[in-house]
Amino acid sequence: MQFLLRSLIFVPLLLCSALFSGSDSTNFAHAKILGKLLYTDLSVSWVEQPISEVLHEFQGDLKIDMFIFWNSKDKDGIDKNTPISLKLTNQPAIVVLERIIEKLNGAVPTTWQLRDSMLEIGFKERFTQENAMELRTYDVMNLLFTIRDFDNAPIMGTTGGGGVNFGGPTEDPDRLTKDEEVEKLISTITDFVESEQWKVHGGNCTIRFYKGSLLVKAPDFVHRQIGGYPFAPLRPKDMKTRTVNFSGGSTSVRLPRLPNI
Repeated sequence: MQFLLRSLIFVPLLLCSALFSGSDSTNFAHAKILGKLLYTDLSVSWVEQPISEVLHEFQGDLKIDMFIFWNSKDKDGIDKNTPISLKLTNQPAIVVLERIIEKLNGAVPTTWQLRDSMLEIGFKERFTQENAMELRTYDVMNLLFTIRDFDNAPIMGTTGGGGVNFGGPTEDPDRLTKDEEVEKLISTITDFVESEQWKVHGGNCTIRFYKGSLLVKAPDFVHRQIGGYPFAPLRPKDMKTRTVNFSGGSTSVRLPRLPNI
């Protein structure tokens, strides 16, 4: 059987735990922010409103720590006067944030991420600088296997001395070697997850295979599309669980089903 990765491309790709050294307090802060984004519903109506005012209102509604990489004389960033027009009703804050990012995605790709106990918003090229990326390790041994095809099943019937005749096996089918499987896995990630950010495509992110694991150096907005977050969003006690999926450069939210009345 061919390498079993095809069905994993937009799942996110690696259905395994990200093993990395991280502060419990930072993870808790990030889980709290992600919970606010997922479980806070907002209604907004902005018409040609400066992005600085839009994000100030957004931060106030969520009551979270945010850092925006604004344009300055020293470094390129988001122009505070960029006009935003957006109308949404009773949508999760993370959906509102994604729509804001869509409005900002002009000549320079923009995104959001969690880092240093804050929600950051800025250009992707800023987040892929060396000091802004982190190394995470992903155990992928469960993805690197093939199932052999046996085509010499028993032929029913007895031989002269009793027993069962086994058919003669045909030529062993071509199978990928372990190195080929690893290469295919890495290529799938670098082709479908923020492809322009990987060093193989001219970016700064790197990925290596070592002793059954992938070593990935990348910013948070890339990591979350590979393995998600290693923590669950904090959920208010009075709300049903919502699920969030990060893949293909976008975020989707699944709300609990309402009972039929």
